Amino acid sequence: MKRLTKNIYYHTTSDGINIGCVVGDEAAVCIDLPLDAEEALEWKEQVQTLTDRPIRAVMLTSSDRLNSEAVEAFGVMLIGHSSAFARPELPPELASSIANDQLPTVTAPLHTLPAVPQLTFDHALSVTLSEQPPLIVDIVHRGGYSLDASMVAPRGTGVLFAGGLVATGQPPALAEGDFPKWLDILAELKKTREYATVVPSRGSLASPLEAAEATIDYIKTAVSRVKALVRANRTRSDLADLAQELTGQYQKSRLPDALPDADAIARIIRAGLERIYDDLKAGVAL
Repeated sequence: MKRLTKNIYYHTTSDGINIGCVVGDEAAVCIDLPLDAEEALEWKEQVQTLTDRPIRAVMLTSSDRLNSEAVEAFGVMLIGHSSAFARPELPPELASSIANDQLPTVTAPLHTLPAVPQLTFDHALSVTLSEQPPLIVDIVHRGGYSLDASMVAPRGTGVLFAGGLVATGQPPALAEGDFPKWLDILAELKKTREYATVVPSRGSLASPLEAAEATIDYIKTAVSRVKALVRANRTRSDLADLAQELTGQYQKSRLPDALPDADAIARIIRAGLERIYDDLKAGVAL
């Protein structure tokens, strides 16, 4: 676990995912979880060394960060975007510590999910961790990376947990992306003055400009290279060579302890290239 500010921490899991926590006077929240149940419990123990206050919720930046066994082992309310989950009614007592009126963009009430006590939101949701001085953590739906992709920001701190929307020093996962929308979001991020530090899905901390440009460059490179293969009437199996080439480029620029192994990188790259290839062959404009 590494400290970003007085109240904000982040941690890189064994499979290279950056997760975080924010600690207030009244409660704490976590941002994403390790995918392994045992590691999730270890993370919970680490957070509990920081405070004797309860962990109020886990804010999920996208559903590909969700492992039901890890969530159940962690045993804390999960907050995720409504597009990824079913929506039964919320018992009133569960809403007492969650504020859905902190942001003017909130458009719908909260809901519980089956199996594990959870909440969903449509556009944005805020959790108050301290009243005086106020410490409020916002989660805002953006899409782009995936249908339910969201960003989490402790308000006024200059820190942004960007989830899968950005990656630095290694490839973002492209398998579910809406590329035009994703690139628009990244263009906005490049210009922002609201944040000084971005915690990416994978890789090292960066400025908004650095994080956005690294992700934009990879998306454009991947799309351009696959388009060239399609124009040359190459088959889907030919993507293996391109994936190996791109994997090699990331391995050459590897930072100590910052990247997963070559096989993990290759799987992320190959899945994204295959998705791009299939879309282009189907006539989807990218």
